[in-house]
Amino acid sequence: MKYAFAIVLMWMTLASSVQAGFAEPVQTVQLAFGQKQARVIFEADRPITRSRSLCDCTKVSHSGSTLTALVDVSDFAQSTRKQLEAVTADGKTTRLTMDIRVPQAVELSARSMIWKVGSPNVSKTLCVRIPKGSPVHALTSADISGDAFIYTTHTIATGAEYSVSISPRSTQKPVLNRLIIRTDSADARYAGYIIYLSVQL
Repeated sequence: MKYAFAIVLMWMTLASSVQAGFAEPVQTVQLAFGQKQARVIFEADRPITRSRSLCDCTKVSHSGSTLTALVDVSDFAQSTRKQLEAVTADGKTTRLTMDIRVPQAVELSARSMIWKVGSPNVSKTLCVRIPKGSPVHALTSADISGDAFIYTTHTIATGAEYSVSISPRSTQKPVLNRLIIRTDSADARYAGYIIYLSVQL
C-alpha cells in the first residue's frame, strides 16, 4: 500500500513539474499609430527568481509570479518579435516571446521589384495606399538612388491612393537601385519607405 502511494505521489510530482511554466509564453501586442512604449505582462504558475531581456529596447522586472516588460517601440517601423528569459522557482528557464504588430501607415504592393537579365524591360506598377486613420496624409516625393530605372508617379486619389510605374533603362546587366517614397509624416517611422529595384541573373 505504501509502495503504491509513493508511486502515485511521484507521478503527481512529475506531472506538476511538466505542467509548470507560463500560461501564455507567446503574447501578441497590437500597437497603435504613434505608440512609443508597450507594456507586456506574463504570468507564471510559480514565483519568478530571475528575468532578463534579450534586446536593448526592452526592460524587464518581476515580482512574485508576474513579469513585466516595457518595450521601447518608438522606432519600430515593421512588425517584429522580441524575446525574454525567465527562471522560475523550480529552476526552469522559459523563453518568452512578444509578437509585436506594427500598423502600416502606408501599404505597398511590393517591397522589391525584380527583372531578369536579358528579359524585356517592361514597366511594372507599384501600388501605394494610405489607410484610414494613418498618420500619413500624403506622399510628398519619390526618388531613385541611381539612374538605372525610369519611373513615373500617379495620383489616383489624393491622400489615399497612388501608383508608381517603373522600368529599367536596360536589362543587359545586373543592377540595384532604391526607390525612396517620402511622406508628410513628422514621425521618422512613417516618413520614408524603400523599395528595392534590381536586374538580376
